[in-house]
Amino acid sequence: MAYQAKSALEIQLDVLGALMLRDIRTRFGGTMWGYGIAVGWPCAHILVTTGFYVIRHLPTPIGDSIVLFAVSGLSPYIILNYMSRKMMEGPLQNRQLIYFPQVKFFDVVMSRAIVEICTSSLSIALVFFIAACCGAQVLPRDPFAFCESILIALCFAMSMGFTNVFISQLFPPWQIGVIVPTLLMYFTSGAIFVTESMPAVIYEYVQWNPLMHIVKICRSSFYPGYGADASLLYVLIVSGTLAMIGLLGIRFVVPRFLN
Repeated sequence: MAYQAKSALEIQLDVLGALMLRDIRTRFGGTMWGYGIAVGWPCAHILVTTGFYVIRHLPTPIGDSIVLFAVSGLSPYIILNYMSRKMMEGPLQNRQLIYFPQVKFFDVVMSRAIVEICTSSLSIALVFFIAACCGAQVLPRDPFAFCESILIALCFAMSMGFTNVFISQLFPPWQIGVIVPTLLMYFTSGAIFVTESMPAVIYEYVQWNPLMHIVKICRSSFYPGYGADASLLYVLIVSGTLAMIGLLGIRFVVPRFLN
């Protein structure tokens, strides 16, 4: 049988697959338990927040289930926090692979992005499974709005990841500095409270936070009538802008620093 050379696309897919397998094995110990910890770790964030409300006997801001309130608000943040940071760490942890002729810098970035999409999706599924076991009504009344919020959260997190990769290659301390804007978005997103309770002057500025709109869209799928002022278009514009900045920087600026 005559040997058939692989096409450029097949080679690219093989490289991505190999990088993804290597990423999973090196980061999670090459075992099911190691990867299980990575998937389950974000659940601790929701458990701590829920426990805080229960211990302090705080009233649920919306509805009558503090578990559902926490899950619906924190899920978009979990996607953003872990995905945007882990994408940034990928090239920094696998820089030596770039010296192989078949491996490009963008391959390392995309392989980490795909792994994080899978990990974040499994984490959210696990979070909702645990919430259901706690008796929360986790089936959204508007499944379309819920799927829309998760997809837009993934898009926004990936665009943030591209930008973080670009900045961190030029300015490595950004690995730590990125915590500041991430926490700022978190505390003004309404993930652990409702932003409508904030003073009107502050609320006007908070509306510039894309994560707040994603949280509202996610909660609107469980609480009918909530989040009517959330803007999907605004989140898409911000995500597209960040993705363009990050991708252009990765394509044209980063290679000069690698060489």
